[in-house]
Amino acid sequence: MGPDSLHEAESRHSLTPQQFHELARGDGSPATLAALAGAEFSHRLLLFDLLMDTLSPLAGVTGCLPAAQRAWDLLAATQRENPAVVEELLLLPETGLWLTRLLTRLRSSRCADTPLWAEAGHLHTLAAVAAARAGFTFSFPVPAHEDRVWLPTLGLARLPSAHRQRSMWTVAEVRAAGGRLSVIGRYGRLRLPAVLERPARDWLPQRWPALAAGDSRRIALDDLGHHRIAPLPDGAAERLSQSAYDSWSRLLRDAYGLLTAVDPPTADAAVLLRSLQPMPAHERFRVRSVTSGHGVGGLASSMPDSVPLCAATLVHELQHSKLSALMHLYPLHEPAPVASQQRLYYAPWRDDPRPLGGMLQGAYAFTAVARFWRACAVRLTGHGRGLARFESALWIGQLLRVVPDMATDPALTALGRNALQDLLGAIVRLHKRTGEGPEEMMADRMAADHRATWRLAHVRPHPGDVGRLAASWCAAPKRPPLLSPRPHPEIRESGARNLDARAMLVRVGLADPAALEKMRDSPGHQVPGIAGAARADLLWACGEFAAARRLYVREINSESPRPASWAGLGLVLADTGRAREGVSALTTVPELVAAVHRAVWQISGRPPDPVALARWLGQGDAGPSGTR
Repeated sequence: MGPDSLHEAESRHSLTPQQFHELARGDGSPATLAALAGAEFSHRLLLFDLLMDTLSPLAGVTGCLPAAQRAWDLLAATQRENPAVVEELLLLPETGLWLTRLLTRLRSSRCADTPLWAEAGHLHTLAAVAAARAGFTFSFPVPAHEDRVWLPTLGLARLPSAHRQRSMWTVAEVRAAGGRLSVIGRYGRLRLPAVLERPARDWLPQRWPALAAGDSRRIALDDLGHHRIAPLPDGAAERLSQSAYDSWSRLLRDAYGLLTAVDPPTADAAVLLRSLQPMPAHERFRVRSVTSGHGVGGLASSMPDSVPLCAATLVHELQHSKLSALMHLYPLHEPAPVASQQRLYYAPWRDDPRPLGGMLQGAYAFTAVARFWRACAVRLTGHGRGLARFESALWIGQLLRVVPDMATDPALTALGRNALQDLLGAIVRLHKRTGEGPEEMMADRMAADHRATWRLAHVRPHPGDVGRLAASWCAAPKRPPLLSPRPHPEIRESGARNLDARAMLVRVGLADPAALEKMRDSPGHQVPGIAGAARADLLWACGEFAAARRLYVREINSESPRPASWAGLGLVLADTGRAREGVSALTTVPELVAAVHRAVWQISGRPPDPVALARWLGQGDAGPSGTR
């Protein structure tokens, strides 16, 4: 394959049993994390081996660029002189994303917006950047998009251009001589500044906010790179304004300071954090963040509204990177079968049903999130403490409900079963330290509310059960129904979203009661700033239970009721002391209540009283159906 100097960097990596258990329960000492980072570098080198083996027999795949081996030779020569530079470039999250996407494309021959030669030519860009950073004198061609050349870790060069033609790829040339870099395009040359960190005309340097004042640890704020973890709504990445960059810098620095104070395991894991790709602003408390197992150490995120929320986002996404790197070493479950055969689970942190792999990632991330909020509940004061108590109790309770079921999945490997037992032990220890105040009680209610709303969106009761019960209600509504619980109901992806709307309203009320009152005074059916929340939900959150009940019943008796309407009705029945009026059925089998309601409406021509129907179904011995 490639030159020995790079090939020799590959080595077999493994963890000691103690290191594995540390990581499995969500922790990781600095030595363990360093071992994990070393293993991830070897994983990247193996992917480069595979890429070169795939590219070598493909004549002309790099188009008018030199053959891939030429770029590899330059990269290897740089590695001999400055291995740290090559390691940094190869470990960039965007490098992992590019590698995986290119390998997938080469195997499938799928179409893409980027020409294959330009996508393969990112190898040439990496080689040119490595040589430039190592101080070589050289000239090497690289791809240019719309007369722009992205140089990872350095910045973006905007070349002279006679016109702009969208989505046009051409070839530019990177030259280094006398300690200065130039980029030459079709219409002229751009000489980069002697100090590349300084902006200049048509040169936008990569910016590196520090994680702590006076600390050498920095991450790339990647607002310009081509290889995105999540697609941007308007396509191409754009430069953040200076004020937005300054806001991100302060937020990251303060969030890392909070992590250092309350959650040292995550602060230590920041050694894996390499880049953050800003995403457009989103709703308060609904930070939009994402990572990729192919881009370990990177995350994309909208800007959180507070320091604790930013810290929680870092906790969440760093855990994803840790688990992805761990699973590059050890498979924790067997490869997933085709989608139609996958076992799907209820995921408390998602709107959609999830397969085992997604559940492992979510459970691992939210265990650390719960740990973080538990520590914050001790440190924070005022409204912040109440919100932290709510968050920690919510996730601990939800994890205790789903992780034991996951641990029985036959697709788990022996190591996967061991890892889940370690994780469950960490969750149980957190649960033992959970209080019993009003925030914890509300967290338990919101956990039940989300499960009920999720069931209404995704669980399909057996048609025979629905028809039989609807006929029984129409014939003799005073007679208790005969229910036949089915332990493994049918679960389907419905496309329903924002199933956590009421929990979001609870968060607003805990963090800023005045903001909730302001929402209360706003007109209209939809709640401003909380997607998925309706007027009835807002009235419930403000304690106006009778008015909320009337609106929930009106929604249920409409042509297209929200899944959340039935679960909301269960909440207000409990809040008004009417616990016997169908709360049991609306909590355990709400989808059955909703389906029978629709069937009775079709039979009789008018909707039945939803409270009376839920009360009637609650008399039967249904029991909670399983929600894998």
